[in-house]
Amino acid sequence: MICVHTQKKWRERLKKNIRNLRSVGFCADEYRFSFIIVFAIFFFGAYFLYQVQYKTGIDIIPLFPIDDSGFDKYNEHLLGSVKVSESAKNQPKSGSLLCWAMTTSVYHKTRVPAITETWLRRCDAGHLFTNSDRFLNASTPYHTVFDGLPESYYKLFWKTRLALLYIYKHVSKDFDWYFKGDDDTYLIVENLQRYLATLDPNKPYFIGYRLSRRTETGYNAGGSGYVMSREAMRIFAEKLFNDKEKCPYHEWEDYAIAQCLASVGIVPLDSRDEKGRQRFLPWRPEQHFYADLTRSFQMDPIQIWGPAIYHENLISMHHLYPDEIRLIDGLLYSIARGIWRQGDLEDIRNETTTVSTSMDDTLPPPTI
Repeated sequence: MICVHTQKKWRERLKKNIRNLRSVGFCADEYRFSFIIVFAIFFFGAYFLYQVQYKTGIDIIPLFPIDDSGFDKYNEHLLGSVKVSESAKNQPKSGSLLCWAMTTSVYHKTRVPAITETWLRRCDAGHLFTNSDRFLNASTPYHTVFDGLPESYYKLFWKTRLALLYIYKHVSKDFDWYFKGDDDTYLIVENLQRYLATLDPNKPYFIGYRLSRRTETGYNAGGSGYVMSREAMRIFAEKLFNDKEKCPYHEWEDYAIAQCLASVGIVPLDSRDEKGRQRFLPWRPEQHFYADLTRSFQMDPIQIWGPAIYHENLISMHHLYPDEIRLIDGLLYSIARGIWRQGDLEDIRNETTTVSTSMDDTLPPPTI
């Protein structure tokens, strides 16, 4: 009898332990599910705050501390080993307009030929700044200024900062104007030269498409290109390059350069024409066409869209594929040349004296 009682007792205890284990397992599953829910809420919350921070420019959650070690790493000592092509060495050392574009070896076979075959060669001097000479030949005007810098969006400030100093000290300080563009930018050189002819390069000008995030004075979008006068370049190279206080690091390269110049009173110029039309287009052309632009970024109100964005004073466009760059160039300098032949133009003027178009006030077609 005692043995039977003991067996029953052990069986009851075993059942109780099994029930307890099942209860613990259920709690564990419930805990894991709760953890997943909390993690998901945290992840999507952080992503939402990041988007808000990106849209507004307000530092809501500074997840990553600012790394300003580039002031020591990416300095003038890197410029001693720059490789320069024969074409770059043979570029003019003075003139009205020097153009330079930033690129990297990833685009040496695609974007680089598109811009060197089109707009870059129409500047008084045209230079490419890149990280290596891979896939490039002597006929490409390149400088390996970025050889010692890592490929990262967060390093663009160091690249631009170093490039501006390199131009001034090692390329030429004797041009009137210096245009900075990207390798997916298209520049209508003649329109830029015509616009700059109205300004004095001995004054510190900084010109482009003005944006307004985080600053009341504004900054010029880097992608569609910006222009610095000879005096602005001098001030940057001689007074601002080594000043950490006036030129602090920021991950937005164009914003950082603008804040650097603004520290000495050089702020972006309103570059719109007399009809309020923008001369520089930093987003895709179709985004400007449909006014599909983030309004909180805009320094100037969006008043012009549709076909009016393609006007006779347009200077640059951005986010273009190589084939689009070639197409635009062909339309402007080959097809349009046939339309604007002097004989045809005289015939049209003789046929009517009552109809005028916006083309009547533009410059004659550019020649190649």
